[in-house]
Amino acid sequence: MRRGPDSSQTLMADISIALGIVPSPTHVDPTHPEHPRRLEGLAEAAAATFGDSLIPVVGSPASEEALLAVHGPAHLDFLRDACRQAPAIIDYAPTYVSPGSFECALAAAGATLDVLQVVLAGEARRGFAAVRPPGHHATARQSMGFCLFNNIAIAARAAQRQGLERVMIVDFDVHHGNGTQAIFEADPTVLYLSIHQQGIYPGTGRLEERGVDAGEGFTVNLPLPAFAGDQAFERIVDEVVAGLAVRFQPDLLLVSAGYDAHWIDLLANLQVTTRGFHQISAALTDLADDLCGGRIVFVLEGGYDPTAVREGVFASMAAMLSIPPPQDTMGSPRPMPVDITPVLRTARALHRL
Repeated sequence: MRRGPDSSQTLMADISIALGIVPSPTHVDPTHPEHPRRLEGLAEAAAATFGDSLIPVVGSPASEEALLAVHGPAHLDFLRDACRQAPAIIDYAPTYVSPGSFECALAAAGATLDVLQVVLAGEARRGFAAVRPPGHHATARQSMGFCLFNNIAIAARAAQRQGLERVMIVDFDVHHGNGTQAIFEADPTVLYLSIHQQGIYPGTGRLEERGVDAGEGFTVNLPLPAFAGDQAFERIVDEVVAGLAVRFQPDLLLVSAGYDAHWIDLLANLQVTTRGFHQISAALTDLADDLCGGRIVFVLEGGYDPTAVREGVFASMAAMLSIPPPQDTMGSPRPMPVDITPVLRTARALHRL
């Protein structure tokens, strides 16, 4: 449950966030929306905003062992070779590589792992890996959708190698995390839940996609109509996510945090505001407190307007500290009420909630 406002300052003093920021300046295509400008100035602004509540994590490149827990050797070889021949387009999204992209992808995955380690060691209550390139579209064998390695999947497997049996991943990027779903779709130890806009890239994430074989029922998709907005995020947690989490009893909660659902982002049209990102982040943090000792790590995925990314990241961090969201400098879209009751009703029936 959310804490009362009179307790927020005490909680901010008691709770720390492990923050790893990897802007990857040498992974760059000047014409592409997935660009280093997404994270420009984030470290300095975070320090000024949250101060002593942050534990900076410098991060080190991910080891080949960590990558091979998710990706095959052929995938690593392909990326190395593609970067040697860069600049190049390796996927129709388009996904690009530049000469420094392989090292940047190693750094993004490595910082995610290092933030996770600080949380698992009990040195911080929460974690946020603000890294690029993003990861949730990358499958075990293929880079796609601006993503090279699947950072959050690599973190989930690393946590399991350290003895955490059940990992829950909640993905609120506006695009379905097809790569994360594919990696874990047959695995009952990882519950993957995606909240995304229906009918856009990559075209996956239907309600009926529930996992396969032993993993059937451990994949949950909530495709939302355009303009669903903040209210949809709030209802989803109350009516679907909380019940699934209580039933699954995760040892760790990981969040694929994409801020391209923001109303100002040009790649989709879900119309979420900074307040909406704060609401869902607060609700997920409460679930982590209730179910898995507070262990929660957010990993940046999409979000292509730099101001919206910064405000979204800070909204999630404020939620983890139980303080109000930062000022929304961009305002709100014109309300366009959309009824998501049919989606929630079907999801609840499919997953017996």
